[in-house]
Amino acid sequence: MSKRFIPPKKLKNSHGGFTLLELMISSVILAFIMIILVGMADGASRIWRDGGRRREASREARAGLEMITEDLHSAVITTNPTTFQITKDIEGESGSRLFFLVSHPGEKRSISNEGDLCATGYFIAADPLEPGMRNLYRFHASGSLVAKSFEKDRLKELYAMASPKNTATTELIARHIEQLEVRLVDNASSSDVLMISVSAIGGETALILASSPKDSSKERNQRLLRQHLQRFSTIVRLPPLRKLPSGS
Repeated sequence: MSKRFIPPKKLKNSHGGFTLLELMISSVILAFIMIILVGMADGASRIWRDGGRRREASREARAGLEMITEDLHSAVITTNPTTFQITKDIEGESGSRLFFLVSHPGEKRSISNEGDLCATGYFIAADPLEPGMRNLYRFHASGSLVAKSFEKDRLKELYAMASPKNTATTELIARHIEQLEVRLVDNASSSDVLMISVSAIGGETALILASSPKDSSKERNQRLLRQHLQRFSTIVRLPPLRKLPSGS
């Protein structure tokens, strides 16, 4: 007896694709997610750049403060006021200029030093090779030049040699430094105490500030300085005052 053939049941009609409305909703959701991801990436990149600027400024400023502090620990300060001199910057924008005599210990003395008495100074000046850039410079002289200037009371004339263009006596210490502030701290002890502050910005910010004249972009420059300028300070106790022999 043959088996009876039973035809298969017909399947219900089904749609294998998406409707236009579903595609539109998916596109909107995908676009929204992409906008969020792009915003997060941009924010993370901005934070990273700001962090890089701050690290750069911090590194330069701290290096300058360390060198100033080391020199001041070996300062030779006498009753002659020119042996330790704090003056205002000529242009009035960079704060202070600091000049003094110094005698480094033997183990820290450079082989280029001629004699144990040196003249040292720190100041802010425009970079002669990069217009608009401002750096922290160190003036240093030694040997008979310093000895003769001290004996003849012409240290001010010696300090006047300090200039970024005079590479024989002046070296760059820290880049993109906007201001150097040096002031005596009121103190009851017999030794004087200095407060030294250095204000620095990152290289990228310095380039923007130097890209146009101050007058035409004054508001923008002030805003950038408020956002990116960093101030670092240290306190240094000066060596005791040395009295000069009468007649000196």
